[in-house]
Amino acid sequence: MNAPLTAFTAFIVALQLQAFGVPNPRGPVPPVQPQPRPPVKLTPPTTTPPQKSAPPPSVRTTTHATPIPPRLPTQVETETAPAPVEGIPPLPPTIVKRYRPAPDQVTLPQLFELLKSRSPRYQAAQAEVDVAESEAKAARVLPNPILNFAILYLNSGFNQNGVGTYYANLTFPVLIAGQRRMRMKAANAGVEVAKGTVENEFETLAAEARNLFVELQADQARLALLDNVLGELEQLQTLVDARRGAGVQSKYDQVWATIDRSSWRTRRAELASETDDTAGRLAVLVGDPMWQPEAIGEFRPLGLSPDFERTWPDALRARPDIDLARRQEAFANRNIDMAKREAWPVPSITAGTVVIQNYFSASTSVGITVPIPMFDWGQGLLARARAASKRAQLDKDATVAEARAELARAVRRLGNQRAILDDYERDVSSQFAELRRMSEDAFRSGQVEFRDLADAVKARVELELTHVDLIESVMLAEVAVLAASGRIEATEGF
Repeated sequence: MNAPLTAFTAFIVALQLQAFGVPNPRGPVPPVQPQPRPPVKLTPPTTTPPQKSAPPPSVRTTTHATPIPPRLPTQVETETAPAPVEGIPPLPPTIVKRYRPAPDQVTLPQLFELLKSRSPRYQAAQAEVDVAESEAKAARVLPNPILNFAILYLNSGFNQNGVGTYYANLTFPVLIAGQRRMRMKAANAGVEVAKGTVENEFETLAAEARNLFVELQADQARLALLDNVLGELEQLQTLVDARRGAGVQSKYDQVWATIDRSSWRTRRAELASETDDTAGRLAVLVGDPMWQPEAIGEFRPLGLSPDFERTWPDALRARPDIDLARRQEAFANRNIDMAKREAWPVPSITAGTVVIQNYFSASTSVGITVPIPMFDWGQGLLARARAASKRAQLDKDATVAEARAELARAVRRLGNQRAILDDYERDVSSQFAELRRMSEDAFRSGQVEFRDLADAVKARVELELTHVDLIESVMLAEVAVLAASGRIEATEGF
């Protein structure tokens, strides 16, 4: 009975030591007596001149024992890397470049650079290259050897070899058919496919961004046009108010002048909202939703005059989607070669030793292990690789056919839009200045009433807005031709 009691007591003591700490082996610590403090001498206060009151807490200067290190820059505070501060490592250049605020005014080449450096879609596509390169790195690795260790131990009876027998051997797989070389070639072809995917993704992203850039330029041109109209209406309302004071103009015309100006102001506000939406969609592509860019550049067509038969051979070489289809076909063909090599059996060379406890004898064993391709000789893997190659070839042919049809359609559309714009500029837009002068002169001379002048202004503005729409249509058609010919970043005609 003493043993369980002793164990229980030891358990309780262990719990106490765990909870309250280990007691001092030298006994309890004597209490520390407080030291007497020296007496404080009281001196009468001396008269001092009045001091200035302390500044409020918001501007009070605080003295610290150690200087406070400056905080790191935020996204909208600086456009350059911060100077290194003692004790704080500088930010990496990649992080500084990533969080540098985008310019408020952006040109088309700057927009393409922002897409390459900031677009989340483009960065996600670039990550595929890292994945493919890791696959290429894995393809260069040789297979691991296998270590085998076993013990044969006699439990009962009699064995002339003794009580124990020990086996140890090492097995090396040997790639005799060049599997490793074919794996590396297939993996390198996969890296090329990933790079082609990045180029194709940028081409798609750049085409979408350039369309939005043209739309933003058109919206800004419409805003400038409506601002001019509002300026004209303000001058016209001032003239109507003056003539109303002189008793020449009626109250009816004065009210309609105010209504017309308010109507155009409302239309201008709606157009400004559409402009902000277009800029916001462009900012989303760049990856900065709070960015509100202003498109800088002349709002006019490039003057492209492409010929389909002359442009198609260049497009066949320059289009990223066709190049990607070629790389995918080459990758599929590499997989066929790899499947043929993978069908070969992989022999394994084994070398080891056997140690017998009786008389302490040791022996050496050497052998080879070869799989027999009786049922599986790689026919399934080879059939899948050939089917994938056939599909890649069909995808390439379909991509080429679609690209040819898209280029032909874009060229025809550009020719039609340019013909419409040329006719409109020759017959209509060339008369804008003359129409404005004639309507204002007729109103000042009293030949027409105010409502006739207001209707003339409205009709002229609608014609000018139609001119902007036609220019936008031609520029969008040019973007379609550039995208179909694989030259989306071009800024000159051809």
